[in-house]
Amino acid sequence: MIKFFRKIRQNLLMENKTGKYFKYAIGEIVLVVIGILIALQINNWNEVRKVNKKESLILNELLNSINKDLQAYEDFLIPRIEKKESGLDSLQTYMFDKKIIQDSLFLDFYANLKQDVYMRFDNGPFEALKSNGLDIISNDSLRTTINNAYTTELPLYTFFSNDLYDETKPEIFELQHKFIKLKQVLHKDGRKHIHFDLKVHDILKNQDFLWVFDIERRKYQEYKSRLKQIKTTLLELKTMIESELEK
Repeated sequence: MIKFFRKIRQNLLMENKTGKYFKYAIGEIVLVVIGILIALQINNWNEVRKVNKKESLILNELLNSINKDLQAYEDFLIPRIEKKESGLDSLQTYMFDKKIIQDSLFLDFYANLKQDVYMRFDNGPFEALKSNGLDIISNDSLRTTINNAYTTELPLYTFFSNDLYDETKPEIFELQHKFIKLKQVLHKDGRKHIHFDLKVHDILKNQDFLWVFDIERRKYQEYKSRLKQIKTTLLELKTMIESELEK
């Protein structure tokens, strides 16, 4: 192609057609410039396509992580919190109705009351996003929501819940030892095991137990409240990401 244009220029010069030569030369320059601009535009399109592909990949990873967290809450955390609620409600019914409770039944309810959860969330995909630069998320509102969720909201919600668990654990352990003991059991068929037994009578009026009950009640309320906040944050983020991926 270059040889073709060069031959045309040479013929114009040999024929002493200077005016036509300059017009042709200008036209050739314009074509070259247009070619360069087209090449740059194609390159820009390719770069944008690569960035969009990377953004889509990161958003899908975030979405998968959110879905796994939400499923884990449904499978593990919520059933434990519901068990805790059941234990609290059952014991409270006996306490306030002034009913006599068998030791074995108390221990069953107490085992439910003792259910604990440790709040977690997966921040791996967000850390990957940070390493690529938050600006890769083109939607300003979505970028801000993601950043706020993983740097402020989720860490705070999990911290408050887990901090209460860690803070009260030694106190509960100390109080519990005052009214519950371990007992060795030897069955006639030779089986051996250790199980919990009560040290005190009239357990529902025992002050050590009542303190534990009150602490566990506060923990339940904290777990339920924080898990609701975590789920709300993740569900709102899930909706925004799905909407962005559908565009």
